[in-house]
Parts: sequence; structure tokens; C-alpha cells
Amino acid sequence: MTELSFLTFDQLLEAYFARPGVDAELHRRYGSVAAVLVVDFTEMVARTDAHGITYALALAAAASRAMAPALAGHGGVAVKSVADTTFLVFDDPTRALLAALDAHRALDAFNAGRTGHVGHADRTDPIRGCIGLGYGDALVIPGRDLFGPEVNRAFVLGEDVARGGEVLATDALMRAVGTLPAGIGAFRGPGDREQLAGFPFHVLGDYR
Repeated sequence: MTELSFLTFDQLLEAYFARPGVDAELHRRYGSVAAVLVVDFTEMVARTDAHGITYALALAAAASRAMAPALAGHGGVAVKSVADTTFLVFDDPTRALLAALDAHRALDAFNAGRTGHVGHADRTDPIRGCIGLGYGDALVIPGRDLFGPEVNRAFVLGEDVARGGEVLATDALMRAVGTLPAGIGAFRGPGDREQLAGFPFHVLGDYR
């Protein structure tokens, strides 16, 4: 029988119910405590309907490139992308928070000359990022995937709850950060939006 240490991630999952020690091996190999940042982009459906998938993807890719230096500069490592949504991990929750705010600033600069609207022939519609942040135990398979309750919460915040230009953070991320850096504020998410998320969260503000 093949030693667990020689099995791939998929093989370990397949063996989970049949062999003891799989859970421990998965956490030994892939387990970490990480800050998770999920960024999604606004109006992709409308943009695709108006101008086609190639334009929508090209604009999202350009926006991602504009944000990338801010994200990487704070230690962010991209793990995977699904359509226009990207998942990154950070060792430090405060750096993840700063990366999110700085990425929005970079995207604002990218949008400075884009004054049109989705569907207009000039194709100068601005594109906004929606960012969710979480912090906690996760299984991270570099360059492939990541899993964990705070991964799920960060995804819900970035994909479904955040509006263009917003950074939303889970309670766990805020506890891990502790005292916010100078010039950064936060307030509890409105009740109706917390119902949409299914859990409490905080809206971050950048006043630097």
C-alpha cells in the first residue's frame, strides 16, 4: 500500500474514508493560517452582453494588472482565478488589509480616463473591484486551490456582497488585525447586507 506521503491531494481525498491518517497528512502538507483576499469585478455580465466576452475579459485582465503591484507589494500570493475572481493569500492580516485598500487606489488611477458607461460605443467604462477579506485555518495547494471557512466567507463578501470600490472583512480578520493602521476606519456592515452574507462583517474605509 502506497504511503500517504506519496499520494497527491486528489488521491488523499479519495482515500479519506478508507485509510486513517489522511486528515493529518492533508493538514501537515497543506495546512496554514492565512489571510485570504478575494477580488471580483463589477458589471461583468452587462459588459459581456454589450461588448462580448473578449472585451470583458481583456478589461478585467488589464484591471488585474493594475492592481497586481499593490497586492504583491504587501506579500500577496495568487492561488487561483475563476473567471474574473482571483484568490490570494497573505501571511499577515494587516498587510492583506493594506493590500486591498492600495489595490483600490491603483484601480482608481487606472480608471481615471475611463468616463463612459457600459454599453457605450466608446468602450471607456470604468471597472471597479469588490474585495472580501478573511483570516483563519485553510488548506492551501499552491497554484491550484484553497479551502477553509474563512476562504468561503471572503469569497461571499467579494463575489456577492461587496460593491464596487469596497473592502469587506470578516470578524476573524478584524480580530487578527487588532488596532487598525492610522487613517483606516471600519464600521459594522448594515443588517440587510449581513443577512445577504449570512454572517457579520465590517466595511473598511481609507482616510489616509
